Amino acid sequence: MITRDTVLVLSQDYELFFHRSGTIDKCLFEPCAALLESAGRHGYRITFYVDAGMLVRMQALAPTHPRLGTEADRIRKHLEQIARAGHEVGLHVHPHWEDTRWADGEWQFAGTRYSLREFADDEVADIVARYARVLADACGEPPVSYRAGGFCVEPWERLGPALLACGIDVDSSVVPGAFLDDPVKGFDFRAAPRDACWRFGASPCVPEADGRFLEIPVTPQRLPFGYYWGRLAEKVTGRRRGRPFGDGTGKPVGRAEVLRRLAGASREAELSIDEPKVLTLPRLAATGPAVPLWHVMGHPKNLSRRSLEMFENTLRARGIERFETVAEAAGRLRAS
Repeated sequence: MITRDTVLVLSQDYELFFHRSGTIDKCLFEPCAALLESAGRHGYRITFYVDAGMLVRMQALAPTHPRLGTEADRIRKHLEQIARAGHEVGLHVHPHWEDTRWADGEWQFAGTRYSLREFADDEVADIVARYARVLADACGEPPVSYRAGGFCVEPWERLGPALLACGIDVDSSVVPGAFLDDPVKGFDFRAAPRDACWRFGASPCVPEADGRFLEIPVTPQRLPFGYYWGRLAEKVTGRRRGRPFGDGTGKPVGRAEVLRRLAGASREAELSIDEPKVLTLPRLAATGPAVPLWHVMGHPKNLSRRSLEMFENTLRARGIERFETVAEAAGRLRAS
């Protein structure tokens, strides 16, 4: 459970949707304004894992599509403000931006490669370097922690050296116990430790005492059996208890994973302030395992006024007073 001695880390994946993208105002600026206002009142700092490929692609297409240049400028200024306010900007890589086109006034994601494992070794190194550089240029300092897009963090032997070359040695891509059965978006963390952190070298799921990297995993939860049936009912009826800020739609998972979820075989998930996963947060905070660090994540695009209020109520109810970014937690844990 969460106690006054628990350190709480909040991270957010700063990104658009990947089926129908939505707008930067609704998916990024408006929800982040609500988050930053809440952070100021409650004294917490946030790690924003920025989908840097989005910014790289906007800048590349700006000469022929001035609107994208304007949006890129707005995002850069937003990230600079976030960093200046004391929040962390980390690297988030969704490499499908390498193939994404802009046509008829919207992003076209058809035919794109979703994960880095679909790219050659030299392409992986180039993508990581370019994406890290665009964040350093926007924020004035390079990122020091990383989260894989869609949690697709393997194969690490190809990704790890590229991150080290950019000065990144902290990962936050693992949700212990989680497994996604999907040929495009799949990942497997069933063998990962149930610890607050660990060092690793060859794979973020395999601890190594002298590993070069530190894993700060997202705290896992086991969703109620009927969770995905509830999601299905919301989709069919169009009724939601909380309306997210974002105005896009996400990339669907495959049929096999949908059936696994409805059968109750895919219930290990990340602890989140997203709608509707936030519904489990108060109960887990009161009755879950007592660990020294709780790492809660989310996505501004999936945040709602209600989910943010539930998060704030949990902070008050549990008397949480200790907050860290991912980088701060990593520094403290390495020094201890």
